[in-house]
Amino acid sequence: MNKSVKILGLSLLLSVASGAVMSAETLVDSSDTTKMEISVYNNNMAYVKDTRRADLSAGKNELAFEGVSSQILPETAMLLGAGINVAEQNYNYNLMTPDNIMKASVGKKVRTALYNETTGKTEYNEAEIIEAGSSNPVLKFDYGIETAFPGRIIYSEIPAGLRTKPTLVIDVNSAQAAQDKELELSYLTNGLSWKADYVAEINGDEDLNLTGWITLKNESGTDYENASVQLIAGSVNQVSSYVMRPVMAMRNMKAAGMVAMAEDSAAAPSSEAFADYYLYTLPIKTTLRDNQSKQVSLMNKDNVKYDKIYRLTSPLYLNLNQTESRFEKANPSVIYKLENTKEKGLGEALPKGVIRFFEKDNRGSRQFIGENNLPSLAEGEKTELRIGQVFDVYAQGEVSSAEKIAEDTTQATIEITISNAKNENVQIEYEQNFGWVDWKIISEELKSRRKDASTAQWLIDIPAQSKYVFTYTVRLSKKD
Repeated sequence: MNKSVKILGLSLLLSVASGAVMSAETLVDSSDTTKMEISVYNNNMAYVKDTRRADLSAGKNELAFEGVSSQILPETAMLLGAGINVAEQNYNYNLMTPDNIMKASVGKKVRTALYNETTGKTEYNEAEIIEAGSSNPVLKFDYGIETAFPGRIIYSEIPAGLRTKPTLVIDVNSAQAAQDKELELSYLTNGLSWKADYVAEINGDEDLNLTGWITLKNESGTDYENASVQLIAGSVNQVSSYVMRPVMAMRNMKAAGMVAMAEDSAAAPSSEAFADYYLYTLPIKTTLRDNQSKQVSLMNKDNVKYDKIYRLTSPLYLNLNQTESRFEKANPSVIYKLENTKEKGLGEALPKGVIRFFEKDNRGSRQFIGENNLPSLAEGEKTELRIGQVFDVYAQGEVSSAEKIAEDTTQATIEITISNAKNENVQIEYEQNFGWVDWKIISEELKSRRKDASTAQWLIDIPAQSKYVFTYTVRLSKKD
């Protein structure tokens, strides 16, 4: 590779077009990349390791790494290579945009073009840009000042200092001259993220098929060609002192059109424990285009075992100053229980994400039945996922009596009626929370269990097309 030819050609081009890059710079652009590695975190952050070739002379070199992320955290940038040391680095994000061209042209003469509807001709004039406002520049003509000029502005040249791509300029001292020297530039950047999504298809009363997808999103302002990608699952702490740069703010205000690209679903990422997190490695190299969303298969598990329960938390609020109260109708929640074990058909670390449940109706047509957030699930962990409320099972209840039997003690009797309009038997987990009081069940028709310090639970089996009525008496007293 003859970098001198490349540098000379670029310098001549930009000296005519913009004068943006001095000929002393050695351009190291993305075409010089030999290896790209990206570790993407699920909090809109990534660690990029970009290895490029560059020609170095002995002594000081000014290297312009063009095409880095526009959301780079420049304070995290590191350049590694044998026989070099870094003296200074500057991140130049003053890109060649209409607003930046106008701001850089303040104090300069420009031509203006205004279409005259009467004559049908475009009239040209000359003006000085006095101020580059947020919407309209302030222009000084020979006839006066315009603050809302309706025509076009024509620039004779592109102001110096503007670049077509975000560029990291690094002053490097090299022990000796070298051709095609491999240098690794690494940095943290915002604008790259990933998330997991799951589809659970119910097969029967105990089995479901679980499919997982990873969605990668690139809004960092640059492309990553032929990259080795790893995904980090877990919560990485970051200090909240980062200030949004102008180019980042500008990009965030633009509507980004996402292109969905599904990778080969047969090749799932490999996974491994890493430090205090979990790491997923994509099986093949991939290209992440700016403003692109890409989907990659995470997993495909058939015959995963689950348990489904109906749980109703009583709307009754019980306290020491109890008065009679009631609720007319409450529907139990539908909850799916999963256990991340090999015996249950899973047995691997699952990153957090949205899980959506589907089930076939009586005609065999698949229907959406609810969704929830799946937490990060290590092997062996259990989780409960509420996906909605059951339609044809409902309850009503009331405090049928309440009596203050001592200064800090109240005794209440509660009656609950649960109706099952289904054509099948159901089991309901009915729970009553007693808040910040001591409580003791004095009498009950159906045996309860103490779920925790403030909650009693009853397991109630209700035949199809029937009702179940039960009462209990509880003594409430002030906590010591």
